[in-house]
Amino acid sequence: MKRVHLGIVGAWLVSLALMAVPGSSLRADHLDHVDGTYFTLDNGINLREIADKQTRGMLKRVTGEGEDFGAAQRTRYCKLKAETAPIQWVVNNLDTGEVLARSRNAEQLYFGASVSKVFVAAALLDKQQGRLSQKQLRQLTLMIVVSDNVTWLDLQRQVGGDGTNDTGRTAVQAFVRRMGYPTIKGFQGWNGRRNGVGGEHGNELNALELSQFLFDTRHRNYRGADVLWKIMQATKTGDRKIDKYTPASLYLGGKTGTYSGSNEAPETVHLPTIKARNHAAVLLIGDGHFGISILSNTGDNEDVAVLGGGLMREFLGVDGGLTCG
Repeated sequence: MKRVHLGIVGAWLVSLALMAVPGSSLRADHLDHVDGTYFTLDNGINLREIADKQTRGMLKRVTGEGEDFGAAQRTRYCKLKAETAPIQWVVNNLDTGEVLARSRNAEQLYFGASVSKVFVAAALLDKQQGRLSQKQLRQLTLMIVVSDNVTWLDLQRQVGGDGTNDTGRTAVQAFVRRMGYPTIKGFQGWNGRRNGVGGEHGNELNALELSQFLFDTRHRNYRGADVLWKIMQATKTGDRKIDKYTPASLYLGGKTGTYSGSNEAPETVHLPTIKARNHAAVLLIGDGHFGISILSNTGDNEDVAVLGGGLMREFLGVDGGLTCG
């Protein structure tokens, strides 16, 4: 009897603990580098302290891989930035909202792959006013940190009213539109499709609206945003993408996505086949927070790594800067 009572109380405390505080002042993240204290939410509750053992082990901040960004990488970066390769990008200041630089095609729809998981996470957090059960906290951490696909589908169903795939997709997309992203589709799969016919295709993003989402998450512009912001800092899947050429002295987080296959929605995603290699990264540089959003259809992680490494050097002054002739 005592064990059951403690379990109920524990679940109640976790739900209380994960209540976000919309509109509260931003925590001074640049003064809070220690893993044990970094994962403290705006209401003073620490995610690592209330998480189960598995989740706690995943909630550790990530720094850059620190690989050398030499002459070959600089040359490749300048070529990638100049050519019309199927790759789009935005660099923005997450503190002020200013777009510092962008590709010309940053509003074109590309396949989002697992980057779209951030919209499912945000829609669930907003629906539940920042409150999660301990199980949901574990699922959300698995989905963001190691990009687990089973939890992606389960959490998306939980966003809906009746626990079905279509109501979950509809609810995620309603959140996306309510947030003011007019073009992208943040849900996974086909919504309303029957026997392979009709419906709306999801998982279509562009770098411009993705960069706005990073800003909105940083500024707690939906309920529970502080939970997602903190968890994104523990993402482990970027070591071959933007993390690769990020100096080891810099903290970064975000969400990656990788997928290759046929293009199921050529009417909206104007690409012959899908070879998605994507990364939405958030970086702490000095006292400032910055975003680099890259959606690539080149099929090569190294393109994303080099482009990210070059953008942070050219536009954010990392590692002494960089200039293309």
